[in-house]
Amino acid sequence: MKPDNLLLIASMATLAFAAPLSAQAQSSDQSGKAQVVERGPDGKASVVRIDGRNYPVCSTSGAKQDGCIEPRAAGLKWGDHPLKYWPGKPASQIDGDQGHIPN
Repeated sequence: MKPDNLLLIASMATLAFAAPLSAQAQSSDQSGKAQVVERGPDGKASVVRIDGRNYPVCSTSGAKQDGCIEPRAAGLKWGDHPLKYWPGKPASQIDGDQGHIPN
């Protein structure tokens, strides 16, 4: 076999092996990331898809909702920020200045 043919065969074998690995790496990179499926009248995401399942996005209107995903947990750049500390008890049990952040 000529050296040129051997190099061509080796290159093709490498590409045949590497292409599926590259595709697999790309698909696993997308795992867990939200894809916007539907937008509300305000243009913000109202339904996202994560790992093949659709989830409604919780509204920031102040209404309490169950069965939805928080916008920031879905990877969106809006919505409430999680607390960086535990205040010691749930907000419903705290009296007084709820805006105070301890040092």
